[in-house]
Parts: sequence; structure tokens; C-alpha cells
Amino acid sequence: MKPTAWVLFAPFKRALNLACQSGHWLPAGCLAFACVFVPAPALASITPDLVPIVNAGLATDRITTFVHAQFLQSTSLSPPPENAAWEMIDLPDSWRQQKRDWEKFGWYRLTFNDRPSMPTDTNSGQRAIYISRVTNNIEIYLNKQSFAVSGRFQPPQESWNLAQYYLIPSSMIRDGRNEILIRLHPDSYSRAGIANVLLGPSELIEPQYLRRHFVQTTAPQLITGVMVVMAVLSFALWLRRRSETIFLLFGLMATVAVVRLFHHYLRETPIWLGVMAVPAMCWLTAFQVNFSLHYAKRSMPRLERGLIIFATVSSLLLFISIFGGFFGLATTIIYGLLALLTPVLTAILIYQLTRTITPGNILMIVAVLLTSGFGVHDFLNYRELLGYDRLYLIPLGLPLLLVAVAALLVRRFVDTLDSYESLNVGLASRITDRERDLEASFARERLLDQQRSTAEERQKLMRDMHDGIGSQLMSTLALMKRGTLSREALEGIITDCIDELKLTIDSLEPVERDLLVVLGNLRYRLEPRLNAAGISLQWAVNDLPPLDYLEPENVRSILRIIQEAFTNTLKHGNATRITLSTGVDHAANRVLVRVTDDGQSFDQEKIRGGRGVANMKVRAENMRGSVEIIPLKGGGTCVNLLLPLTAPSTGRLIPK
Repeated sequence: MKPTAWVLFAPFKRALNLACQSGHWLPAGCLAFACVFVPAPALASITPDLVPIVNAGLATDRITTFVHAQFLQSTSLSPPPENAAWEMIDLPDSWRQQKRDWEKFGWYRLTFNDRPSMPTDTNSGQRAIYISRVTNNIEIYLNKQSFAVSGRFQPPQESWNLAQYYLIPSSMIRDGRNEILIRLHPDSYSRAGIANVLLGPSELIEPQYLRRHFVQTTAPQLITGVMVVMAVLSFALWLRRRSETIFLLFGLMATVAVVRLFHHYLRETPIWLGVMAVPAMCWLTAFQVNFSLHYAKRSMPRLERGLIIFATVSSLLLFISIFGGFFGLATTIIYGLLALLTPVLTAILIYQLTRTITPGNILMIVAVLLTSGFGVHDFLNYRELLGYDRLYLIPLGLPLLLVAVAALLVRRFVDTLDSYESLNVGLASRITDRERDLEASFARERLLDQQRSTAEERQKLMRDMHDGIGSQLMSTLALMKRGTLSREALEGIITDCIDELKLTIDSLEPVERDLLVVLGNLRYRLEPRLNAAGISLQWAVNDLPPLDYLEPENVRSILRIIQEAFTNTLKHGNATRITLSTGVDHAANRVLVRVTDDGQSFDQEKIRGGRGVANMKVRAENMRGSVEIIPLKGGGTCVNLLLPLTAPSTGRLIPK
């Protein structure tokens, strides 16, 4: 025969294996939860399969389970005499079912035979007594000597939901017949009773007690702590996102659940907390239904308002019953109404949750079914219709709601990540489109700028040619017609026109922002004329940084300034050597182009009054530069053209 634990777990194990093999992890998780919490109440009350159970007799290496006891009621705190009116009863004993007198104490007498002198392999430890449930407090005597008390009698401590486990002093056990007396004190809520009494070696008794204590007390404590944390977290989320009503509902539900669970393991429950435990069940039902509907994204306003009204009226009725002396009756009526409402509400919630099948809704369906079933079970257990020592299961069903909320938060988190990812993809696409539009717009602007610059340059070029070469040729033609122009003068005029035309053409050549290219083109044009005039040109230029403002107009201005310096030397200097040099002054942010000759120095008065020098300075100022004409000691002239290295603010020179 297989052990009882295996028989209980085998169906869950097979279902769990099938769920995992098929890849349905959410049902597998629910089944795993069921494997832990559903059989736990049953296992907590099972005696180990390999330990024989007997009713009485010799108990050296076995657990003795007392299923019968002698009983009597008395108002005395002292043990009754041997010849008192004892009656034989069955255990567990429920005073509600047996309609016993609540104003008296209950005495239970158990007997067993023992021979401590007989050594056994398993009887190496101390003897112990284990009682899975008592209501409310007990005092235990062995052979007329008290050795254990469950709690304080006045004012009474709560023991109704605590398993009792006591070690028996070895010195109190006699050879042969031993007598155990248990005095039971009912509680103030008209509840009283005692479960089966187990006696045996502590190493066999203690595991059963620890199992029961964990499921009955420790687990609800842990669940209560988690509910407190989840309530705080839910309220915090709701405060940050007021539109998320579901977090407010869960925070309220968790808070009410904490109030409901506290009296399950407190030894001294305040009166107000004990009273609030009953209406808390109504509010827990109302908030759970509202939360489940919001979880399923459904709305039933009439049902939601109706449950809130029911919880409010029930709370008022219970508070009135405290002063009217019918709190027990009111509690029974409200629990009965909740038991009747539970199947209806469960059916409504399952219908709403199954309208849209999602993993979260499936998880919530499991939670609703279990908590509803546990609620009906606990009502029947409260009425002691399922036996006296059954566990209350609602505290064990609340973790599924926590899992459902965790699944909701995970789903919201994943949805948020998905929305952010899709937003990023859409944003990247829009940015790409915008960049493409901007590039196209910039290309159009550049084209328009080029076209505008070309048109402006063409206009300037036409104006310069018209005002310069054109007017000079027209005046020359008029002089020739009148016969007043000599051959030498004509050659000079034509030569000047050709030089001007070449200079204009040179200014249109691409120079790649390199001033040396501009100067090189000028050298190529002028050096033959200088050599023909008996003047040598010495080239002493150094590398210069690129100048961003070398556009055709500025190039033409630079060429005319330098050409004017050369022309003045040819006409007035009587020089034999001209030196062209360059330099950079980074501290002053400028470039230097210097033209020096060894001829006669210029007359300063003529310089200030001449148009050529004035034009040179105007052209330099238009480029934010300057021209210096310095007579040299011993003869000769130095012309310095100072140009900006970069524009002060933008790095690019904008002509005036």
C-alpha cells in the first residue's frame, strides 16, 4: 500500500508533468501552487503512514492517538475526584455540536500504560503531547500535577488557531497506569472544543506539530507580511497613476485581507480587531470582485455598487449587534449570506474573465475558484460542519491573488517595453524621414545659394567689366576716332585691359581656399612683364592655412591690391627687384602678404591723395583687412596686405 502523502500528490504530479511537457508554463505554475497549498491542510493532520495508530495501551515506541476520553463539566479549577460522574465521549469534541454548558469548565481524562524501563530503539527522546486545535485555553495535568498551560486565562489569550505541543517531564511518568487531565476554558465567542490528543516520543510527534504550525500560523504570517508590502506598493503606484484604479482596488483588498488575517495568529487580539475581522470578510469580497472585473477590463457598475452597499450595511449591522448582544447571530447571518453569494459571484467573474482568454485571466480564474471554494469551506468550518479540527483555508488562497497582481505588473511592464520599442522604432523612422527631408531642404538651399551666388557674381563681373574694361575701351575708341591717342598710349591701355581681363579670369579659377594658389596665378601672369621691364621677382612665400572666405569676389580684390602694388613700382619706383613674401600671425589672427622693392620711396602726400592707394585700402577693409604702405630707409617701398585668418565669430568671413 502506498503512503497517504503519495496518494494525495500523485494526481497533481501527473498533471504537472503533462503541463510542463506540453509547454504550458502558466497552468504548470498554477498546478505547482496547488501541489504545495491544497494538500497541505490534509497533510498537516495526517499521522505518518509508517507509525501505527492505537487508541490506548502500551506506548513506548509508538504514537498513541486518543479518540475517546472521559468527560465532565465543573465550575472548579481543581481536578475532579476519581469517583466523579465521568462520561465517555468521542474526540474531537465540539461543544457547539454537543450543546454543552458554556458557563462551566470542561475536564477530559485520558489514561495510558507505560514502562520507561523497557529500552527501545526509537524511544531515545522525551515524551510529548500534541493537540492540533483547542478552543480556547487548556491546562494539562499528568498524575494530578500541572505541567503545561496554553495561555493566560484572565484576561484570556487566544489559542483557537494555535496547535499545542508540550514536552512531558520524564520524572512525572510512572511505571504502569498514567492519567492525563485537561481542563478546557471556552472563549468569549461561545466557542469551545478539543481535537484528538496524540502522545508519543517527541521525535515522532514534533514533525506533525511543525507541519501544522507552519500551515496554520507561519504561512498566514508570511502571507500577511507580503500583503502589507503589496498594499503599500499598490497605493504608491496608484498615487503616481491615478487613472489605474486597479491598483487602488488591490491596495484596499490587501489592506482588508491584512485586517482579516491578523486574528489568526495573535495571542491577544484587541476587541476592535476581532470585531472588524467579520466585516472585513464582506469588504474583502466586494474589493475582490471589483478588482477581478477591472483585471478582466470589464465593467458592471450595478454589481460593484451593490457589493459596496452590502459591505457597508453588514458593517453597520455588526457594530450595532455588539451593543445589542446578538453579535454571534449577526456573524452567522452575514457569513451565511456570503456563502450564498459566493457561487453567484464566482460564476459572474468566471464568465467575464473567459470572454477574453489571456494567461493573466486564466490565472485570475484559478485564484477566484480557489478563494471562492476556500471561502465556502471556511464558512462550513466556522459552523463546525466539516469537523472540529479543520484548517481555515482563505489565508492560503490569497497568494494566488498576489501572483495575479504580479502577472499584471509584469504584463504592464512588458506592454510598456513593447510600446517604448515601437515608439523608438516609429521615432527612428520619423527621425530618418525628417533627416531625409532636411537633407533635401538643405540641398535645395545650397542649390539656391549657389544659384544666387552665381547670379550675384555674374552681376558683379558684368558690372566690373562694364565699368572697368568696357568704359576704358569706349574712351580709348573715342580718342582714336578723334586722332588724339598715340601708339604708345594705345598699347598701354590695351595692355591694362588685357591684364584686367586676365585678373578677372584668374579670380574665377577654383583655388580650394589656398591663398598661395592665388598668388601663384598672379606670378604666372605678371612675371613675364616684370622681366621685360628689367625687374626680377623674388618668391619668398611660406605655407599658409586655408582661408574659408576665398570666394571669387575676395580673390579678385586680393589680386587687384597686389597688382596695384606691382603697377606702382613699375610706373614710379624705378626698381630692379620686387620681393613677394607671406607670413602668419596666429596671436593677431591674421595673414600677411608683403610686397617690397628696391626703387624710389613713394611720396606720402601723393599716396594719401592717389586713387589707386585709396582703392587698395577700401578693398582690404571690405575683407576686414588693411593695407600698410611703408617707405624703407635707403630707398624702396614696402606694401603690407593684412588679411584675417578666420572671421571672429563664425569662422567665415562675410564681405561687407
